Amino acid sequence: MKKKWVPILLVFGLLLASPFSSQPVEATSHATAVKEDKLPANLAKLMTVAPEHQYTLRKGSTRIEVKLLQWTLNQYGLKTAVDGVFGAATDKNVRQYQKDKGLKVDGIVGVNTWVAIYAEHKKPTDPNRELPTELRNLMDIAPEHQFILREGSNRMEVLLLQWTLNQYGLKTAVDGVFGAETNRNVRQYQADKGLKVDGIVGVNTWVAIYGEHQ
Repeated sequence: MKKKWVPILLVFGLLLASPFSSQPVEATSHATAVKEDKLPANLAKLMTVAPEHQYTLRKGSTRIEVKLLQWTLNQYGLKTAVDGVFGAATDKNVRQYQKDKGLKVDGIVGVNTWVAIYAEHKKPTDPNRELPTELRNLMDIAPEHQFILREGSNRMEVLLLQWTLNQYGLKTAVDGVFGAETNRNVRQYQADKGLKVDGIVGVNTWVAIYGEHQ
């Protein structure tokens, strides 16, 4: 009887020692955890809502919009778990993002922060290429009817301004946020063009901006 049990015990021992018997689920989950570079369709759909009509998010929020926020922060370079829960880590990264963009650092994702978030997905990736269609379409509006832009402005038109400054040779982050860098470059542009140097993009500055694309 003892001899019959020896092969069975040997097989059982080999199974215990086999690497295939330890943590199979964890190994699989790590292998499939691949970072997505393209915004998922369900999150992209959320951006059909204008920034000013988006939900205001803050610590404690648990909505799908939080995933859009977290996904964008991740792509921006601030490592954030995309779990739809606005916790301490998300709050910390939102504050860092707001600081980077020259926004009010309060951890609350309101209109201005949403505009910046949207801009991360709409900005031209290469300012040296042809003006993107969505920015060129803004020029269907006559310069005298364009929005007046100044430091603190967060509009699609800021992207057009920044893209043009880049083309002109004044290196500017094309992020849709009219911050200190954009202000400095607008003033330099105005000085070069013989315009009033005030950092405000009004009719005369818009005429010059439009002229760059004629």
